[in-house]
Amino acid sequence: MMDKHKEHNKAKDKDTHERKDAGSKRNLDLSDADLEKKIENEKASEERRREERRKAFRRESDRVCDEKKNAVLKENQQLKEEMETLKDTMLRRQADFENYKKRIVKQQFETRKMAFRDFAHDIIQINDDLHRAIEASESIPKNGSIDDAHTSLVEGVSMISKRIEETMKKYGVVEIDALDQEFDPNFHEAVDTEISDEVEYDTVTKVYQKGFRIEDLVVRSAKVKVTKPKREVASAESATGDDEDAGGGGSVH
Repeated sequence: MMDKHKEHNKAKDKDTHERKDAGSKRNLDLSDADLEKKIENEKASEERRREERRKAFRRESDRVCDEKKNAVLKENQQLKEEMETLKDTMLRRQADFENYKKRIVKQQFETRKMAFRDFAHDIIQINDDLHRAIEASESIPKNGSIDDAHTSLVEGVSMISKRIEETMKKYGVVEIDALDQEFDPNFHEAVDTEISDEVEYDTVTKVYQKGFRIEDLVVRSAKVKVTKPKREVASAESATGDDEDAGGGGSVH
């Protein structure tokens, strides 16, 4: 039995070797033309695969480029819309601001006109009082005395002056405090000076012409007489004399 099995295996191995030898022989029997054709076919197949890969790469590149292009176009369109919106908003606000300025200018003009109208109305009434005072002084009987006419005119003018000051206060024009006040060059104009030991600082001791202001705005400075402390003047003169002596001594040397 064992001998038969060995003989069978030997026969099988022999048959396998014969088939391999036959295949090798067939491969060796291929002509050069067939081999070149096979190589060309393989090259063509490889080239087709490469072309397919290139086409696939181009398609993918085109797809990515189209997506980016579309995204940029979309963003650009959004920016244009935002710019148009901002431009429209800016133009509207500019127009509103111009209209606001026009309204403010018109309101200011109307306010000034109304204030001037009220002021003119008060001045007209004061002028009416002045005319009445003149008429009253002229209406004194011929046999009346000059003193009566003078007294009537003075009383009328005094009333008118008082009326004018009240009207100015109504519009914020007030008299500048001056008499017995410390001299302030911002509100007072010194037209005369004197020296006295009765004051401790520069003091307004006489008012030649009243001054008026609107809050801190000076309408007209008060023209005043200023009294200076005697000791300050003496100190200043002493200092001046010392300087002159020092200068003179230097020139002698």
